[in-house]
Amino acid sequence: MGVDTRTLKAQVDLRLIVEQDLGPAPMRGRQALLWRCPFHDERKGYSLAVWADGFRCFGKCQVSGDVFDWLQRYRRLSFQEALRALGEAPRSAPRLAANRPAPPAEPPPSEWQVAARQVVEQAEETLWSCQGEQALDYLTGRGLAGETIREAHLGVVPGGYRQWRTIAGLSVPCGITLPWLTGETVWAVKVRRAAGQPKYVQIAGGSCSGLYRGDALPGAKAVLFCEGEFDALLAHQEAEPLVTAVSLGSAGTGLNDRWIIDLVTVPLILVAYDVDQAGAKGATRLQALSKRAHVIRVPYGKDITEFHLQGGDVFTWLAHELRRVRQDAILTPPVH
Repeated sequence: MGVDTRTLKAQVDLRLIVEQDLGPAPMRGRQALLWRCPFHDERKGYSLAVWADGFRCFGKCQVSGDVFDWLQRYRRLSFQEALRALGEAPRSAPRLAANRPAPPAEPPPSEWQVAARQVVEQAEETLWSCQGEQALDYLTGRGLAGETIREAHLGVVPGGYRQWRTIAGLSVPCGITLPWLTGETVWAVKVRRAAGQPKYVQIAGGSCSGLYRGDALPGAKAVLFCEGEFDALLAHQEAEPLVTAVSLGSAGTGLNDRWIIDLVTVPLILVAYDVDQAGAKGATRLQALSKRAHVIRVPYGKDITEFHLQGGDVFTWLAHELRRVRQDAILTPPVH
């Protein structure tokens, strides 16, 4: 009687087997563990994603398969030897070791999200009323179209920059609201004040581990990291067919592991941070995540918005940068 390989595979967690071979996973996604790919001697980034029932390299070699493929390819076992190895393989899901990075961050509690959504809805309604005329002029003055503003659910809480309002039990600074939404999930609500420092204030209770427009990552062909939300919205408006624009909100914010697994599947990552020291440091930090990440600069101006307002064509610039980066990838010989 033949071996029921389907049942056998279902009893084994491939992540534990790969952990035996490669050591503790340096990065974690929501369902996958990430390693440097051993099949193309990866030295930068973590392109090998391993789930309980399979693996795939999203980097140079693109290898994939199930537990049998792993054992035969990595351990160089025959099929019969792989069967015997599976009989001794661990069955339980991997547990975090003491020195393992913490699991990816979760969004804020549902109670906070309900209250935050009320803030977002009230501020959005105010923006499109006579009270929001000045804020709306500011947004369109930054090059944002009405459709973009509505799609992003931007809003305004009227009042002086030193004033705060209590809305749905939350203390909210007065200014333009920028909700960080992933589908129906509210990760955070930031407020751009008219003056004072800090200029951007996050409503207490929100998460600092979100990714602005992070829900657009799945299926993206090229991702553009912008330093701020307004730059991301402008890039989305002007060049979304070319790139999927996202933001961490500032150059000093690091990327949480929660979003790594979605980025692993993206063939090309561009980083267009502000042309200053903080932007350079933040861009270098992102570039260190993967060989697929490339730092680009606007032809003039400090950032994408300034470039656009000075007459620059964001679509043409990004199209040129994509061609250049892809051509460089073709011309650069692989490192062994």
